[in-house]
Amino acid sequence: MALRAAKTFVAHDPVSVHSLPYTVALTGGIASGKTLVSDEFAKLGVPIIDTDVIAHEIVRPGRAALDEILTSFGPDIIDENGELRRSELRKMIFSDPDARKKLESILHPKIRQKAGKAIARVSSAYCILVIPLLVERSAYPNIDRILVVDVEPETQIRRLMFRDGSSRAQAKQALASQANREQRLKIADDVLDNSVLPEQARLEVARLNLEYLNLAKAS
Repeated sequence: MALRAAKTFVAHDPVSVHSLPYTVALTGGIASGKTLVSDEFAKLGVPIIDTDVIAHEIVRPGRAALDEILTSFGPDIIDENGELRRSELRKMIFSDPDARKKLESILHPKIRQKAGKAIARVSSAYCILVIPLLVERSAYPNIDRILVVDVEPETQIRRLMFRDGSSRAQAKQALASQANREQRLKIADDVLDNSVLPEQARLEVARLNLEYLNLAKAS
């Protein structure tokens, strides 16, 4: 996909927008291979801020988010060690759109806040912000560019069945709970086809890294 001029957004925190690094949001559907791609950027020295990692951190025992989840979803969602039963919660939100929206209302504001602080600490020219569920730019106003990791839905289904031991029906349900492929591609500035061989994906990451460094210098 042709590269377009970067966009700049006003920050919601006290940090001046001019002090923030150029930020590339990396997104893609479940089992599209986002981690593989972000790992390749990391090997090139690009700072990675992963909202999935942040999401895990904010639901540790004793954190406010876990208390809110307990209140909203009941005590069965917590195990005997006070840890979140992630697999049970995942099943719940895949099958119940209202439960998913409730969970998102608890987690997303906290994730955005921590991600914004992490971006402000970056000293490199640009960083990668991994956001699995990104469907519109306005959710993260400091994003300059969006890279979508793309594969065919059938590939996602096969990968989910292999990775998680899911049935085909469960894998399809997981896909249906997220934004569809067309919605993701609609917001993309760049698209990385991750159905190719790993070496081809690595070469594409290397090319994009150079493009993003140039865009960061020009911003």
